[in-house]
Amino acid sequence: MVAVLSISTSCTGSQPGGDTRQSDGDTVAGKAAAAKVLAVLEAFSLCQGEVGVAELARKAGLPKTTTHRMLGFLCDEGFVKTAAGRYELTVKVAGLSSSGTDVEPGVYDRVLPYLTDLHETVKHPVLLVVRAGGVARVVKRVCGSRTAGFATHLGDTLPLHCTAAGKLLLAHAWTQEEQDLELHRYTEFTITDRGRLRREVVSAQASGIAADINEWRLGVTSLAVALRDSGAAPPVVITVVGPSVRFDVRAVAPQLRRLAHHAALGMRDSQLRSVAT
Repeated sequence: MVAVLSISTSCTGSQPGGDTRQSDGDTVAGKAAAAKVLAVLEAFSLCQGEVGVAELARKAGLPKTTTHRMLGFLCDEGFVKTAAGRYELTVKVAGLSSSGTDVEPGVYDRVLPYLTDLHETVKHPVLLVVRAGGVARVVKRVCGSRTAGFATHLGDTLPLHCTAAGKLLLAHAWTQEEQDLELHRYTEFTITDRGRLRREVVSAQASGIAADINEWRLGVTSLAVALRDSGAAPPVVITVVGPSVRFDVRAVAPQLRRLAHHAALGMRDSQLRSVAT
């Protein structure tokens, strides 16, 4: 992490013959600061989507003032962003590691032309989403100038239980971890009943498509299909999202399915050509 690197540099910069006690004190202080930064980052994995300082402090086991100071550092470094007093991780965190997704980076670039085609057809933002622990993470976003603000406002992470992409990701592997998933209420339409969520997941497994209408954000509808889904490979999900008043689910669904099918075939052909050469 940047925090650890910058701290360790300041701790090892003493000159020969300097005050060893001062150097030891700096090392201890540096380790303590690094531990607090890491505790805040780990707290995000226990939360879903945007989260407030109080909840992060509680999860991290730190005072609110300390948590707020660590968040300020993380925001300055680009690992966290904030709006209206809420915080969330940025895609920069995903760039440090695969976040447990095991999805090869080349997939994102190969599927980008297909996302662009879909956006030009449906005129709504199109997102490429993967699982990252307890949330869904947006790794690619395709939108026009008129919808850029809307797409950006959605953020880089999505909750699993009340978004189309999240439900599809849950459908890939329903484990005990999912049984214990916190079903936070975002709107009056958010699924907070575990039995109902399980039925939604089963439906997504059977149909290969998932939807949410006003469940995560009032006035926002999303539809998602998996680009690929097997017992071994984690799914990469394509999501179309837009204002509910202008989102025709029945019209978008067949186009989304068709696009995912063509994208999967195109990527498979690309891989076969790569092997052949």
